[in-house]
Amino acid sequence: MRRREHKGKQGRRHSTKRKVKLGRSFVIDFYPQGKSLSRKNWDAYNPLVVVISSDSFDFFDVSVVNESKFQVGQFFDFSKSRRITKKITRIGYNELSDSAVDILPSIIQKIVVSTEPRFIKFLNESQPLTTQMHQLQLIPGIGNKRLWQILEARKKKPFTSFEDFSVRTGISDPLSLFVNRIIQEMEGSEKYSLFLKKTN
Repeated sequence: MRRREHKGKQGRRHSTKRKVKLGRSFVIDFYPQGKSLSRKNWDAYNPLVVVISSDSFDFFDVSVVNESKFQVGQFFDFSKSRRITKKITRIGYNELSDSAVDILPSIIQKIVVSTEPRFIKFLNESQPLTTQMHQLQLIPGIGNKRLWQILEARKKKPFTSFEDFSVRTGISDPLSLFVNRIIQEMEGSEKYSLFLKKTN
């Protein structure tokens, strides 16, 4: 599968080796025969799975043992199966194949749903960035009117779930708002990062 064109810092590769322990992840691409065209070393023949971390939203190339089989969209906890992993390399958004990018919105939605308390905490605890801008306004679809609705609602009582948030604010699909914001941050076009760690 074709890799996307590299663009600046987002496209840099970083070998993680022992520095990063890959845990709960979703598969967004799988190369049963590896993805190297040069085949200059034995490692190029190892199956390679491309994953997104459900904890950090980072992307990784994971070289795995030959017997490993994965499916796109599959959830996998690498912390419980370390023996199958040979090499882990952090990659940027712009190194993903077109098919991986296409499946991202549905995978990110699964992550947001499975880590709902993290986003409910953001809705309850987000703060002004400047006198003119609030963190909530960085979420696509939340303008001044929606902002005050949210602030007034959470002042009365903290939100407890996405359903509670929707009922009390009138915002019918908070999931899509978070998914869109996360993708924008992945693309590297946003000044502020709410859910991804900024890379230098």
